Amino acid sequence: MLPANLISALQTISGSGKPLIAVDADASKQAIKLEPGKQFQAEVQSRISEGLFKVQVAGQALQMRLPANIRSGDVIRLEVIATQPRITFSMIASTNPLSTPEQIGATARMLSNLAEMPLEHPIVKQLGESAVWQAAQSVPDAKLLAGALREILGKSGLFYESHQAQWVRGERSTDQLLEEPQNVLAGRSVPPSGPDRQALPTASFTAPGALREAGSLAPGTKPDQAASANNVISQPIAKELLQLVQQQLHALEHHHLGWLGQIWPGQQMQWEIQGDPEHQPRQQAERQWSTEMELTLPRLGDIHARLVFVENGVQLTLRAADQATFELFNRFLPALKDSLAGADIPLTAAVVEKS
Repeated sequence: MLPANLISALQTISGSGKPLIAVDADASKQAIKLEPGKQFQAEVQSRISEGLFKVQVAGQALQMRLPANIRSGDVIRLEVIATQPRITFSMIASTNPLSTPEQIGATARMLSNLAEMPLEHPIVKQLGESAVWQAAQSVPDAKLLAGALREILGKSGLFYESHQAQWVRGERSTDQLLEEPQNVLAGRSVPPSGPDRQALPTASFTAPGALREAGSLAPGTKPDQAASANNVISQPIAKELLQLVQQQLHALEHHHLGWLGQIWPGQQMQWEIQGDPEHQPRQQAERQWSTEMELTLPRLGDIHARLVFVENGVQLTLRAADQATFELFNRFLPALKDSLAGADIPLTAAVVEKS
């Protein structure tokens, strides 16, 4: 069953945007003079298979994936959104329009199926090989490193739909969206949008009714998951993004984010953030957040740090596998407390443990 906060997010996602329709078969752009922004009236000629139709557009027959309620003989109005890497239309209207409850119901079922599939990789892996702090020979500046970590987590793809909303409001550029996994993994590009900003870049969810290819199962999908996975084929998720969308659903339900990547060249770090569920009876300012980091450092060995942010300060737990590192942490703990106090961050509790 879909959790309440996922349904709320779904309502937000489905509040705007038009169904995007990608042409399955290659078409001659010259034959029908396709240009972004150009509109056509098209007739649905026949149904080829579930969700796939033969459509007559400007004298040329094209195969398109359309909403399930479309029938042969329907007249639809299309607007060209993109011609590269494939022809993509937005359906402006039809003689058999899809109602909002139907849209939400279909997408809710798809998300519910994904949410029920086992999540084998709750940690989002960094795209590419670039380190967060690229100056390998210099000591990281704490403020700059914190900003870089915030940016890398923002580009993880977990917040893509909220970034789309910012893009619509003009608060985020198209180039910034193109850097996120929803576009990088699927190899997509987005044409410059006009002043009306109607054409949204491809999302992991996009608007309900947006139909994309998901022709094969995600890596690691077991045979007994095939029935559930088949239900998301012909849904608005490219096959490369199924795992990421599952991670988004996991983050929404459990308020848990995980990231794995290079903190500086050659140094891997696993980073997790956990927040209290919103349904607990407490004010937003009173919600407790924690963050954990695991690293294997050349001189200190395996270390684990956990910070819990509470209303009156921060609580710290340090674990070290190496005895010398354990003793070092204990020796410098008072200096750390003084340093945090100087930054107006009271250290209300601190523990050093041997792992």
